[in-house]
Amino acid sequence: MPVEYNRKQIADGVYLSTVHDEKFKTNYISVQFVSDFEVKEASARALIPNILTVSNSKYPTREALSTKLASLYNASLSDTETIVGNSYVSTLFASCIADCNTIDGEKITAELANILITSIFSPKTVNGAFDETEFAILKKELLDEIDTEINNKRNYALKQARKTIYCGEKSASGVYGSRKEAEALTCEYVYELYLSMLESSHIEIILGSSENVAETAELLERAFSDIPRKNVYRPVYYEASPLKPKTENVTERMDVKQTRLVMAYKIGKTDLYAAKIFTALFGITPTSKLFMNVREKMSLCYSCSAAYDECRQTLIVECGIDDANLDKTIAAINEQLRSLADGDFTDDELNDTKLMMTGAFRSNYDSLYGLMNWYNVQYRRGTALSPNEVTVKLNAITRDDVILCAQGFELDTVYALRTSHISQLSQSAAENEKGDTV
Repeated sequence: MPVEYNRKQIADGVYLSTVHDEKFKTNYISVQFVSDFEVKEASARALIPNILTVSNSKYPTREALSTKLASLYNASLSDTETIVGNSYVSTLFASCIADCNTIDGEKITAELANILITSIFSPKTVNGAFDETEFAILKKELLDEIDTEINNKRNYALKQARKTIYCGEKSASGVYGSRKEAEALTCEYVYELYLSMLESSHIEIILGSSENVAETAELLERAFSDIPRKNVYRPVYYEASPLKPKTENVTERMDVKQTRLVMAYKIGKTDLYAAKIFTALFGITPTSKLFMNVREKMSLCYSCSAAYDECRQTLIVECGIDDANLDKTIAAINEQLRSLADGDFTDDELNDTKLMMTGAFRSNYDSLYGLMNWYNVQYRRGTALSPNEVTVKLNAITRDDVILCAQGFELDTVYALRTSHISQLSQSAAENEKGDTV
C-alpha cells in the first residue's frame, strides 16, 4: 500500500499533516512552533521546549512524567531546536508503539497525545510563571550545553563561521544563543515568550501512523484549533543570503591540534536539484572532487566535505587540516569548484552520483520518522512530492544544468580556527592578528 500524506489548515497559521504507512509498528506526533526571533532570544527559545517535555500540570515532576510514559510501553517525549533559514523551530516529539501491537489493544496513542497536549497548553507553573526550581535546573543544563560546544572543534568552527557567513542575518545565531544571554534568563521572561509562542508562532503538527489514528487526529485538531491567535508569523524559508562585496577572511586562534577550515560560497537563483547533484559531485560522495583530489591525491586534509543550505542558497565546505597546509587547501578547494564549472566530470560520475542520491532519497521509505521529516521539508518548499517523484526530477538534471549551477557560486567567507602556538610568527605579528578574530 502506498504512503498516504495529507496536510490541512485547522486554524490561523496552524496545520495538521498525517503520514500513514501500514508497514511500521510505531506512531509519532511532532508539533513544531516556527517563530520569527531576535538573535538575543535564541537561548530562551531553546529552553522553552526543554521545560515543556520534563513535566506538566498533571505530572508535575520528572519522575511522575517518566513513570507515566514508561507505563505506556516506554513511550517517549522529547524536543529539538533548530534554525531553518531565518526562522527558529522548536519541536516537541512523542512516540509510542502502535495500538495494534499492545497486549490488549490499549489505545495508548490517544493517551500519549493528551499528555503532549497537556505539556504544551498546561505546563507546571507557580505564581504565573514557570516553576523556579525546575527552571534553574534546566537553565544550568542549557549553560552546560553551551559550554561543551567549544569541546567539539568542528561544530565550534562551523558555529563561529556562521557568524561571519550570515552576518546581520538571523541565521548567524547559534541555536542555543550565547552564555551571556542564557545567564540572564528568568522564569518570568521565558514564560512570557512561551505565551507569545502559542499565540503567534506558525504551528505544524505531523501525525505519523501505521494504523487508523482518527481519534488522535481529532484530539490534536480540537486542542489546536481553539487557541487564541494574534500577529501570526508567516515563515519564508527560502531567502538567499546576500553575497558580500568582498570575500571576508577571518582567523581565530585557539589551542587546537588540527586547524579547522570553513569556506562559504553563495549563489543567486538556481535549480534546487542541480545544486544537490553539484554538491554531491563536489564534496559528498566517496568519488567527489574534494575527497578524491584534495584529501586523497594531494593529502591536504584529514577530512573534507561540502553541504548545501538550500534555504539560504549557501554552499559550506569544512575540513580538518595541518596548519601549514591552510593556503594550499584553500587554493585546492577553489580549484575543484572551478573544475566542475569547466565541466571536468564524466558522464559516469554524473550517473553514479544520481544513483547514489536516488538511493538515499528512497531510503526515506524505510522509516516512518524519515517519511515525516521528508514531508516536513516538502511543505517548506511548497510541494508535496514523494521520494519517488523527486528521483524523477533528479534524473532529469543534465550535465549543462550542473555546470551552470557550479558557475554561479562565488566565494563569500573563509574562516580558519588555527592553533594558538605561533612558532614562526614574531610577537608583533601575532599581536596584529588578534584583531582578526571572531
